[in-house]
Amino acid sequence: MNRRISFLLFLSSLTAACGQIGSYAAVVPAPKPYRLQPGELLLAAVEEDIPPLHADESHFVPAEKAGLEEKDLVVGLFIGGESRAYPVRLLSLREVVNDRVGGIAIAVTWCPLCYSPVVFDRTVDGQELTFRASGYLLNDNLVLADHPTDTLWSQLLGQGIKGALKGSMLEVYPSTVTTWSSWQKAYPDSSVLSAERAGYVGELPDPYGGYFSTGAAGLGGGGELDPRLPAKTLVIGLVVGGEEKAYPLNEIQQEKSIQDQIGDLSLNIVWDDSLQAVQIFGGSNSGVMTPIPSQLVYWFAWTAFFPDTAVYLSP
Repeated sequence: MNRRISFLLFLSSLTAACGQIGSYAAVVPAPKPYRLQPGELLLAAVEEDIPPLHADESHFVPAEKAGLEEKDLVVGLFIGGESRAYPVRLLSLREVVNDRVGGIAIAVTWCPLCYSPVVFDRTVDGQELTFRASGYLLNDNLVLADHPTDTLWSQLLGQGIKGALKGSMLEVYPSTVTTWSSWQKAYPDSSVLSAERAGYVGELPDPYGGYFSTGAAGLGGGGELDPRLPAKTLVIGLVVGGEEKAYPLNEIQQEKSIQDQIGDLSLNIVWDDSLQAVQIFGGSNSGVMTPIPSQLVYWFAWTAFFPDTAVYLSP
């Protein structure tokens, strides 16, 4: 499998489920409110260099007019009976797309350094926000800013970390990263975010193509390294209450189905060969299993936020 495709979801990418990606929404749990320490935020860019895209129907084209190669990566989602695909190469240039899908105001966010897509509900406490990349990084991960409060939000925590909405949590919708070919076969009626409609002419540059294919981790190339796994191993991260656990993507691909337990939650973690994505279902002892959010992300980024995380390894 192509190394770039081996990515999956985060509290987010979140998971495909029952063929209805995004049919389940949940607030990503954080073990405790994040306390930002002096000097933790790194200013890596100015906001003007990474403008968000405020999308409407005019920015999308039907699948047959997408103009994508079969192996091009997309972030796909399914909300309220509507499926959409967002090309990863375009997301790498904008990092945030404010959109409305299935009647829900969402923000499709993508952190290239961490290989983490997260789709958020933009409504917080009844107020609809719009998001943008702030230019800051926290643990090499995208930090968002909103309008109108200018609160700073951690993408991987889904939590306000500085400003008026500090401590607030964003609701997360499942999404998946896969090839355009796989997504189109599963969702032939999907609409696709068009680079041309977004104002780009010709072939899009791929600013992170080299980064994805090398061992360099994070902005400085080293990242905070936890020796249990190579820094850029793609993992599916889960947080249940105060417990965190990471599942290496290659382990899921090899085993096809993993039965596990985190706290009181029973898990069924499945690799879908047709969609080239992970599906995760969870339930209590009642036996009722529902799709739950997870996070596709590089190991070095996951452990920077969750250093005490457990790691699944094949028995």
